[in-house]
Amino acid sequence: MARWTVDTPMTHTLDGIVALKVRIVGGQVNIIPTDDPVTFEISDIEGEPLEVVQEAGILTIHYRDLTGQGLLDRLKPLQLTGYKNVHARRATVNLRLPRECPVEVTTATAPVVAAGLSSRLKVRTANGEITLDGVTGETDVNTADGSTSVRDPGGTLGFNSASGRLAVAGGRLSELRAKTVSGHVMVDTDLAASARVRVNTVSGEVALRVPAECSANVEMRTMTGGVDSDFGLDRTSATARTTLNGKIGVGVDPASITVNTVSGRSALLRRAPEAPAAIPEGA
Repeated sequence: MARWTVDTPMTHTLDGIVALKVRIVGGQVNIIPTDDPVTFEISDIEGEPLEVVQEAGILTIHYRDLTGQGLLDRLKPLQLTGYKNVHARRATVNLRLPRECPVEVTTATAPVVAAGLSSRLKVRTANGEITLDGVTGETDVNTADGSTSVRDPGGTLGFNSASGRLAVAGGRLSELRAKTVSGHVMVDTDLAASARVRVNTVSGEVALRVPAECSANVEMRTMTGGVDSDFGLDRTSATARTTLNGKIGVGVDPASITVNTVSGRSALLRRAPEAPAAIPEGA
């Protein structure tokens, strides 16, 4: 095992890293792929020093007194006693690692940027912005009210938020799971054969755009919100419930699209042939 206490800027290159865990408060986390050995660079350190541990192929970057998965829970105002200058803690963490390296990142306010990863990626933040580009593995995002922007994803994408916004443009997904209270979900992407899309919001808007030739079984339900579609779906209305359902396209192995809202508006939009994917403006 190797261990460093980092209170001044530091750059180090390591061999044999098979997984990464980062847990910081404020600052910035940037992750990009490389075919070279893993390199971490830590700068702009304010407040307490960071601890870096390399053990059994796992690289962990965190604060010694804020370890474990309960970091964000312990940052609640009533639980800050004993954590020195927690709100003043900031650091910029830049990492270059193999595309297939599994990654877990937890922050309070620090934005997270990750590109080109093809393995499992888990990001958890209170209100830091999340930007993902070309992630093609199993991606899970949990945020309270931070915005998440995703470009050209592949594989699976899970999103869970209170009021944070999800915006997706491009890529091809085999599964999308999005759950939010008041955050908006704006997605324009291709769907793989037999893909599964599940979106649930309370008051958040949902705009899902798919290619004109997309084949899918669709069910969109709302209690009091508006629901619309560019495709020919059957509409059923009853007291405190409106439903659009039906099949779009004629291909085999259709995708499955389910959207549920309470009061939020939702729309299934058609992307014209040859038109580039772009984040929908709203329902």
